[in-house]
Amino acid sequence: MIRVQDLDRALGFYVGLLGMKILRQADYPGGRFTNIFLGFPGQDGQTALELTWNWDRATPYPAGENFGHLALMVPDLVAAMDWLERRGVTIRTPPRRMAHGTRMIGFVLDPEGIPIEMMEPLDQA
Repeated sequence: MIRVQDLDRALGFYVGLLGMKILRQADYPGGRFTNIFLGFPGQDGQTALELTWNWDRATPYPAGENFGHLALMVPDLVAAMDWLERRGVTIRTPPRRMAHGTRMIGFVLDPEGIPIEMMEPLDQA
């Protein structure tokens, strides 16, 4: 997930220049943000990148603050996180519904302490 200040400029780059396509978009008025999921043509609709636009952000993000976390889609979130925990992976946030939506998400930490979001497909939400 990458936080963007100017959504139109970001889409101009990722869609217009790099050739990605918008797979889906979700607005979250309660949290005042938009998530846009992008992928490359021919990859069967699999998300390659998530852009998050925080509606009220007026200033550029400092280097490093614009990167949020990696996100991986799994068919069964609870089973995947249980499997990882049994193998010594640190669970940062157990499975739960996301704050401003219905998708089930959870977070684990990689060996360097980088958060990895695990999520179920939207049709399971």
